[in-house]
Amino acid sequence: MSLDKLPPEVETHQIVIRDLIKVYRRGLEEVIALRGVNFEVKEGEFLSIVGPSGSGKTTLVRLIGALDKPTAGRIFVNKRDITRLTEAQAIAYRRSVVGFVWQFGNLIETLTALQNVLLPMQAYGKITKEKKEWAITLLTNLGLEKRMNHKPTELSGGEAQRVAIAVALANKPKILLGDEITGELDSETGAEVMSYLKQLQRDLKITVIAVTHNLEVAKYGDRILRLRDGVIEGYAHKILGEIAEVDEFGRLVIPEHIRKLVGIKKVVQLLVKEGTLIVKPIESE
Repeated sequence: MSLDKLPPEVETHQIVIRDLIKVYRRGLEEVIALRGVNFEVKEGEFLSIVGPSGSGKTTLVRLIGALDKPTAGRIFVNKRDITRLTEAQAIAYRRSVVGFVWQFGNLIETLTALQNVLLPMQAYGKITKEKKEWAITLLTNLGLEKRMNHKPTELSGGEAQRVAIAVALANKPKILLGDEITGELDSETGAEVMSYLKQLQRDLKITVIAVTHNLEVAKYGDRILRLRDGVIEGYAHKILGEIAEVDEFGRLVIPEHIRKLVGIKKVVQLLVKEGTLIVKPIESE
């Protein structure tokens, strides 16, 4: 793709990712974290990205959040190619367009919950009455109206993570990026945190991209993208069920669990009957 040519999907999607490759160098060794990833996210969508450790999930979040640059490929957010941002532009992007929620939170222990939410607002100047009201509204909507003056060490794990979500939304970003949001929580508390996040996504009409290894957490997404070994293995859609995309070169990735289920090894036969494509496993050519 030409650097000056925009993919047509930027007109209909908030985030468009094309041919994304990320290679890390560790001494003389090269580690390929992402191997030509392509997908789109619509404005207001809740996308879950699931995959095992080492699949490239965190790398993907860091690239969408402009915390790192890809080795190759392009990321369009609101029709803007963020892979070409200067460092100053990337900082402004992180402050105003995206919010982050990490596995271990992003709270300062010497500050109260309310003070933590107000802190990122100070990057834009004096704390006004309107800003304080917004911080209180966020904490209230997350069920923390009685915990605003408590410090992180005085909160439960679930409460602290909800404060972290409020901090991420303090400057009213349109995109929230989460990396293993419930990773340090028990299943019941994790479900509580995700329920609050899902409600905020609907109320504030924000786009959420949450990566996790937990399939139960992933189910809160409108769509689930499966990542394995740096490539998209497939999607789970709430209405259509198991789906996969064919790229511009005609390549189709069949998820591992489906290959095992039907006995696909290396070579398949392609049959077309009455407008339906049938992929039939065969032992060899």
